[in-house]
Amino acid sequence: MSPAGLSNLRRSLRRKSGKRQARISAILRGFSHENRAEPTIGDLSLAFDTRAFGAFFILFGGLNLVPLPPGASLLFGIPLILFTFQLAIGRHRLWLPERIRHTRLSPDKIALLMAKIGPWLRRIERLARHRYWPNPERLLLSVVGWYCFVMAVLVTIPFPFTNMMPGVSIAIAGVAITARDGLWLLGALIVGIIAVAVLIGVYGAAAFAILQFV
Repeated sequence: MSPAGLSNLRRSLRRKSGKRQARISAILRGFSHENRAEPTIGDLSLAFDTRAFGAFFILFGGLNLVPLPPGASLLFGIPLILFTFQLAIGRHRLWLPERIRHTRLSPDKIALLMAKIGPWLRRIERLARHRYWPNPERLLLSVVGWYCFVMAVLVTIPFPFTNMMPGVSIAIAGVAITARDGLWLLGALIVGIIAVAVLIGVYGAAAFAILQFV
């Protein structure tokens, strides 16, 4: 079926069911209210439902844009490695270990994230739609999972400011797989390639500087 046909089918199903899925940005905004208890990652997973992979890519990838204490990239990078690896090996539903499921996220941190990326995320969600999505989808999602897995490994490297672009790439990939949008997937790949080039430059310069003193 063509992308246009799938889009029409989705609209038809929504009209029949009378429901429209809440956008990821709206769900995150709901969890950022100061007067609510700290949500667990399990709570977020239930709210995201079948879109958990894309939503957690957006959340944990986007958190790398928020000012965080040293070592926090490792804290957010490890769950990303877990999520991306599951997509890479072909899981359809996200599995969460008990420890991660019960991990709490501060509404303040989510609010800070939404202040940082909320306007852009809402704009992207309005623009993203089902188009140019290659088949077979299962193979494509596995490839995207392995790509994001590599980006997640880069996120965990405890080097100042080097985790931002890989995190952005994962977040954009999350939007792409949520909407099944090939153009945003291409954007994620471009950002990732730039991120790798920047990291090679940074680490190369650091290694060169170290060798000068050896």
